[in-house]
Amino acid sequence: MYKNRQRRNFHALTRNSGLALMSNFTTSLENVQHAQLNDLVFYWKQIKKGQLMPLRQNFNPVDVPKCLRHIVLVDVQDGDPKYYIRLAGSSINPMYMKPITGKYIEELSSGKDRADILAQYNHTVEHLIPTYMTGVKNTHVGNSVSYERIILPITSDGREADKLLVGLHFFNVKQQLLDRAIFKI
Repeated sequence: MYKNRQRRNFHALTRNSGLALMSNFTTSLENVQHAQLNDLVFYWKQIKKGQLMPLRQNFNPVDVPKCLRHIVLVDVQDGDPKYYIRLAGSSINPMYMKPITGKYIEELSSGKDRADILAQYNHTVEHLIPTYMTGVKNTHVGNSVSYERIILPITSDGREADKLLVGLHFFNVKQQLLDRAIFKI
């Protein structure tokens, strides 16, 4: 019930506010709910220093310690698969029941979920703008978990988004699951 209410609320917010909604994501970051994801957006805006997107060398994880467990750093590569996970925070890995560092985004989902996720990633890379998405992930035991994800473009050369700073928060997940030592980075 919670997941349906949250999804309905998100779609109602986007419909009623005139936000650009493509697939299940938006280019507005106004509806981000989780405090650490909002902190990450604020930090990203600070380090971009008036540019379209920040330079990779300006991102310092030490500056956002409370956000680290929610961060996924992604390298954008040519070809397919395209989105390589360089690093995944400690609250991300338990949701996949394995460490996802060193994997490709394309390997972690299938069907419509995969199409929606890749649409968000592709839009961020192609248009060099942040995107926001809420959704529901099915767990390995058949439960559903609501989440929100922001994707923030970063550049090494000042021209293209060759890195992505992804913030991901799963709602209503037991803390003891997230704190299992096997998944720590």
